[in-house]
Amino acid sequence: MESLNSVVGSNEQIKEPHVINVSDSDFGEDGMDEVSSIPFQSPGGGMYWKPRVEAEFKPYINQSFRSLEDGIEFYRDYGRKSGFEIRRHTEKKHEDGTVLLKHIVCSIAGRNESKMNVDYEDFSSSSKKRRRTHSHFLVSGSGKQFLKSNRVLGLAYKKLVFDGAKANMGPNKTYNFAKELCGSYSNVGATCTEFKNWSRYVKLYIGDRDAQMIIEKFTDKKEMSDGFFDDYAVDEDGRLTRIFWTDVIRRRNYDVFGDVISFDSTYSTNKYNIKFVLFTGLDNYKKCVVFAAGLIAKEDIDNYVWIFEVFMKCMIREPKCIVTDQCPAMKQAIPTVFTETRHRLCMWHIMKKFNQKLAKCISKMDDFKRKINALIWIIDIDPATFEVGWKDVIKEYKLESNEWLCELYNIRESWIPAYYADDPLAGLLRTTSISESENSFFDKFNRRSDTLTEFYLRYESAMEKQRHTNARLNYEGTKSMPRMDGPLLLERDAAELYTRTMFYEVQKEIMSSCYDMSINSISEEDGVKIFSLKDKKRHGKIFEVKHAYLNNDVQCMCRLFEKMGIVCRHGFFALNQADVTKIPRHLVVNRWTKGAEMRHSLQFKEISEQCNAIEVTNRLDGERLDYLEGKLKELKHSLRESSLKSDTQNKNDVMEFFVGSKIPAEVIVKPPIEGRNKGCGRRIVGDYEKSISQRKKKCSESRFTALNLDSV
Repeated sequence: MESLNSVVGSNEQIKEPHVINVSDSDFGEDGMDEVSSIPFQSPGGGMYWKPRVEAEFKPYINQSFRSLEDGIEFYRDYGRKSGFEIRRHTEKKHEDGTVLLKHIVCSIAGRNESKMNVDYEDFSSSSKKRRRTHSHFLVSGSGKQFLKSNRVLGLAYKKLVFDGAKANMGPNKTYNFAKELCGSYSNVGATCTEFKNWSRYVKLYIGDRDAQMIIEKFTDKKEMSDGFFDDYAVDEDGRLTRIFWTDVIRRRNYDVFGDVISFDSTYSTNKYNIKFVLFTGLDNYKKCVVFAAGLIAKEDIDNYVWIFEVFMKCMIREPKCIVTDQCPAMKQAIPTVFTETRHRLCMWHIMKKFNQKLAKCISKMDDFKRKINALIWIIDIDPATFEVGWKDVIKEYKLESNEWLCELYNIRESWIPAYYADDPLAGLLRTTSISESENSFFDKFNRRSDTLTEFYLRYESAMEKQRHTNARLNYEGTKSMPRMDGPLLLERDAAELYTRTMFYEVQKEIMSSCYDMSINSISEEDGVKIFSLKDKKRHGKIFEVKHAYLNNDVQCMCRLFEKMGIVCRHGFFALNQADVTKIPRHLVVNRWTKGAEMRHSLQFKEISEQCNAIEVTNRLDGERLDYLEGKLKELKHSLRESSLKSDTQNKNDVMEFFVGSKIPAEVIVKPPIEGRNKGCGRRIVGDYEKSISQRKKKCSESRFTALNLDSV
């Protein structure tokens, strides 16, 4: 056992240099180092070991330190390099609390000798020679990394664990990643256990304060930005049941791209199993863009009405169209709030049920689906043509009495494109695929065990990636021009107006206007030129397009401009015939142009910068250098004092910095109870899915048999 005698004030302010009195037997009569790593045997027959370390790390007689903690840290480092742990032992204090004597011992000193060897030390004050020896093996070089004093998770690694979780990296993956950064596991300075412990402490820090912390976090965000909006509701027990949030960027995006939105809910995003709902649309690159998000405890009418009302309160105007699945609660809630919005059902969700519902009724399912798809997915046909075709197919396969098909036919106006072809941007969304895409996108960031606070941090990380993708596309669109496929000036004008994604779609229409059109007839009436064009790409179908000389307005019976917001090939043909070199600006829809989000109608306040960069000049005179040196000393002293805080307090400070939320002084809003919603339990597998799985199983068995026969 090693002893450290030091004198320090109770308030840890230094009154005089602190002397550590170390017995001189460790160093010999002249104080020189005689430590050896070779074990030796005492006169009593016991085995002992002396540590071997570099001279700069070894204690010496009359060594002094600035403070008691500095001395203890020195001995901790000495033990770390020698291969043993230390711990604080007995101490003596003055009446005023000043520490007069402090013993630092090996971590296993004083344990039961019947169980293990223990250190032997002579503490006789009259002894001039006191051996610093250990009665146990000292840890070897490769094992020193596992000493507790060497397994300290630094702030950088704590940040790595915390930020790695935002990218859905668990502590194991983060630890392996840290190893690759450092070159080896021994260079990490901690084991996987420390990484796991810190990850677990995140949840302990949040605990039952989860809902209150997320509410206070949103309150802080509203104080920082007027554009941030949130709302929540609690039950009679004060438990959170639903919450909604969005920020100024997403509100601005809704103003520009919120004409057609998709709404869907997903599960397995948090530990409470409450549903995550998203309002999603398409931006000017046809990429998914989130307008707002929320969490609801149940998928019922009351919760959906609440989330829609809060959405309207935030966004002011209704969307032109909202696409959802066939959820009965949504079906009743949407018209209650969105009185002017057209509610359409996801075609994909309906079409995927055909096999399940009709497999037993139809022997030639592929032929039936081919004929029915020709009616359902084609947007050019009119309702009358669809109805005739539908009845013919149903009659051919003798399905007139099928209740499910009859129900679909009764609600045909909500999912068949022929009935909403005249709606603005009707062809933009026909399914909730962008919602499914966003759900899959968020799955890469969140985990089922996340608290609400953790979930929101991962949500923000996902949104940051979405904004980064948009910024990258903006940059790529400005650094160069896309390739021109033809000589028309209309094509070059389109390249300057539209985003790269939309330009390629417009370019196809322009090129088709040059090579796929043939004039059937031309007439003129009241300043309007009427072209009758035969479209080779549309199987020779005749399209009539009108071109007004006065304002270069074009109208085509294909109605592509109304459905998608871009001029069709027939319209470009008419413009080219009139030698128009620039696309008329009233035919350019803002949502598809470069920088569309900057031309919004609502006046949103700019997000102010939270901190200013500090510029430090390179030319500092002597007075400034002295001032800087003094500030650095003060900072060093304050950091040393802060390190003397309890471990828990330091952890909480670090966690507050990472999470961005303080521990609430009072918990008013309690966390939600775990919900039981659709999708949270085990799903019942239908007959069609069973047949598919059995078919796959038979195929795998036949392949396995074939492989075995080949090997014989």
